[in-house]
Amino acid sequence: MQPKHSNANLFANLPALLLFLALLPFGSYAAPGAQIDSQKAEQQSPLATYQEALNYLLGRNGKTKSAEKAAAIFKTLAEKNWSSAQHMLGNMYLTGKGVEKNNLLAYKWLSLASKNNLQLASAIHDKRRKLYQDLQNELSSQSLTKVETWIAEWKPANEVAQLN
Repeated sequence: MQPKHSNANLFANLPALLLFLALLPFGSYAAPGAQIDSQKAEQQSPLATYQEALNYLLGRNGKTKSAEKAAAIFKTLAEKNWSSAQHMLGNMYLTGKGVEKNNLLAYKWLSLASKNNLQLASAIHDKRRKLYQDLQNELSSQSLTKVETWIAEWKPANEVAQLN
């Protein structure tokens, strides 16, 4: 008698599940200790908030070095269409610094940064092309098309003026 669920069946829909999870709007989850900083970031100017995230990332200006806190703050700005934060968050997903390494989310945030800032677009072109090639190997063409459509139609949570 064969088991009802084989390992092959268990993982058959994994790429589709990962795509679904990556495209969900981000919830209110933040790394422990980062929620307070994210709420504070909501009340500051975008540039001051971005600088604060960099301070956490680099451990400077009196901030304890914490890539997790930096990622949470960058995420707050990225969701509001701040292209420099989208770029930083994409790089963090690409390398797994402060967040779990995730090529799909790296591609998403780097694509949005590229879409929103022509200077960044040329700087990150090669990274995005490499990620796209990797995703072609990981996802079906239908799933990849959905990702591209989602990126093209993405709207920020509460858009801030693009100062960067």
